[in-house]
Amino acid sequence: MPERLALKRLTASDLTFFESLFRSLNVGNQKSINLNADVFIESFYPNLPALVSTLGDRITVSLTILGPAGAPAYVLSRAVTKREAYKNWRLNGEFVRDPEDEPGRFNILAAGDLAIFDFTGESGPQNVSLLLIAANSPADKPIYDKLNTVVPGGRRTMIEITRDLVATAAIGAPAPHPIWTLAADPEYDAALEDAALGGSEGVEKLAAKPAKPVSAATLAAKKLAMEKNGRDGEALAWVRLNSMQESGLCSSIVWVSDSNAVSSFDFTAVFGGTKVRIDAKSTSGKFNQLFHMSKAELVAAAKDERYDLWRIYLIDEDGARLRVAEDIAKTAKAVLAGISLPKGVTVDAVSINPEILKWGDEILIERPDEDDE
Repeated sequence: MPERLALKRLTASDLTFFESLFRSLNVGNQKSINLNADVFIESFYPNLPALVSTLGDRITVSLTILGPAGAPAYVLSRAVTKREAYKNWRLNGEFVRDPEDEPGRFNILAAGDLAIFDFTGESGPQNVSLLLIAANSPADKPIYDKLNTVVPGGRRTMIEITRDLVATAAIGAPAPHPIWTLAADPEYDAALEDAALGGSEGVEKLAAKPAKPVSAATLAAKKLAMEKNGRDGEALAWVRLNSMQESGLCSSIVWVSDSNAVSSFDFTAVFGGTKVRIDAKSTSGKFNQLFHMSKAELVAAAKDERYDLWRIYLIDEDGARLRVAEDIAKTAKAVLAGISLPKGVTVDAVSINPEILKWGDEILIERPDEDDE
């Protein structure tokens, strides 16, 4: 899932999105925040203008406002709009009023303050997180100082950024600060992946991170992303198997799960006369993240016929990395022997730390050019 994060320097006109500031600043009647086209359209949603005829020029979004001054999440329904007279799309809909229990929440904001946007949604934005960073807030000032020089200045007030940059800016910020909900956090991502598969270790790690609560939508999105990674990982494994067959390293390759989705392994291949069953375990994360095996996979792996695991990791647009654990029957048998439960209780799957297995060297899998596919 592509990241769509942007950093923007707020103008006085942008601040009129907030009712209290609109009434005190007297700087026009905009009542919205401009979303600069060079980022919002050209980088994030290049197909959006062509979709106006079907989506409309008013796209309702769930808006989560974080901050300023470290204030917690404030969730509203607003819209991203584009009118013929506007140069840019705008975050609009209606005024943002102070929460009932936080009067004056936005009064600390001033022209020149910063905002981080996090857009989600593929064809167009569906959810928007907006982190407000005020230079005059002691809680925000260290973050502001780190990000202030990143925005080029002049008319270019909005730029694309990464979660790694947000994480760098967050260093030193207190744990409850909402910037941590947007910062890159490999440990959090690994825990979320494990939790999405039902892993108890992942759930426990997420529970220990109260600054980054997991919504149902976040968990559902992670599950979808992992399903995509699983399909993508199998496709990349197939690329590798074809390459090995062409070079004579193996023969008679079959993509079993492509025709039988409930198979307890993904491929078969013959290596030097030995038939091998291969199960691909894929992630966009690092090699050492936990992976899951179903009981059916463990039972299959424990049988006499050789069963290899292919760990496909760091999946991106260029390809992935691969390491292979050969013939895991001994480990599978040990895991099955350790499962002792009362009658009527069944274990469906287990989480496995890759470090318990012996892996071969790292192999790079590159996506083929279209002409080679």
